[in-house]
Amino acid sequence: MKFVRKNVNTSKYVDNVFAVSNLAKQDPDGINATTGCLYGEDGKLLTYSTVFDNESNITNIQNASYASPEGNKEYLELIGKHVLEGKVSKKYKTLATSGGTGAIYLSVKSCLNEGDTIILPEVAWGNYKVIAQELNLNVVNYDVYNLDSLLKAIDTVNEKVFVVINSPSHNPCGHAYTYEEWEKIINKLNSVNKEVILLNDIAYIDYAPNNKKEYFKLFNTLTNNVLVILAYSCSKSFSYYGKRLGAFIAINDDEEFLDHYINMCARLARTTWSNCNNGAMLNIVSLLKDNYDSYIKERDESIKMLADRASLFIKQANENNLPLYPYTSGFFVSLKIEDLDLRDKVHQRLIDNHIYTVKVNKGIRIGICSLPMNKVDGLASKIKETCKDLL
Repeated sequence: MKFVRKNVNTSKYVDNVFAVSNLAKQDPDGINATTGCLYGEDGKLLTYSTVFDNESNITNIQNASYASPEGNKEYLELIGKHVLEGKVSKKYKTLATSGGTGAIYLSVKSCLNEGDTIILPEVAWGNYKVIAQELNLNVVNYDVYNLDSLLKAIDTVNEKVFVVINSPSHNPCGHAYTYEEWEKIINKLNSVNKEVILLNDIAYIDYAPNNKKEYFKLFNTLTNNVLVILAYSCSKSFSYYGKRLGAFIAINDDEEFLDHYINMCARLARTTWSNCNNGAMLNIVSLLKDNYDSYIKERDESIKMLADRASLFIKQANENNLPLYPYTSGFFVSLKIEDLDLRDKVHQRLIDNHIYTVKVNKGIRIGICSLPMNKVDGLASKIKETCKDLL
């Protein structure tokens, strides 16, 4: 293709989520289970009043001002403390990013060369694969429900190991590794005689059950041969989707390396999105300092709401013998359909019957996050009735 760099993917790009979501928005009778945003029981996008009421404290000049490429100092300090909750004693450095996606992109771009290998979950958020394609990486997949699959995948890589783990509240299945499973993962990474990067995508971690961050303590046992990067999303945690704010937290006890690495990543951020939303960072700082308890109360109500929706859908799906991936927590529940041709037929049949979902590898994602209980109730039986000759 003329004018563009070598090895670029020139196929037509279509984002499956937004494409089907746009169809759903044109169907007044449709059930829209495509979105990755949290909706309230009124069927509208849920916004935390503690977050948005707090914005009145941010002046127009502050909102209009540029932030530094690495992010505002107080934001970096407070978001790091909020995410880690004092469980990591190793040294760490934080950068502001353009959402959780920005943190993921930064980590991959900064650590891997073209032709290197990235280890990804087999059933996963589709943008992992897109990022790998855009950076011309080789991909090795593992089964998130089979820990041995992950451990063996690590052994297949000859160069540096870069492994992505989306847990807890995995997108799209809702899977989470137990503390004991994390122990085995950490032991494996420590045993690898090469550089290892563990990218832990924790976009939905704040919607996981209590003690969700206990496994962070295991990072303290990692050797300096392992770099941990946490990709955190303010979009999800603070119902702040359009503000495009997140955090990149690099953990390693080699302080000299961390200083150089974060400086390099700040340069990369500057040349990618320039800087993040200044007003949003100031607002999160104010929230974490002055309104944290009120925010936690609102968020906990959302966690219960999600759990109630998931419980009802899973109960009714089991009653209708729908194949599901095991769910622990999070925004999504997914039908397990390993045959991709069959998955495509089911997906289209659902669309034809006003049920809008998202295709993922080996499954179909259902966004319970966006469906009030009156739409969750009976959805499983509607899916079964619509696709009874296929499922």
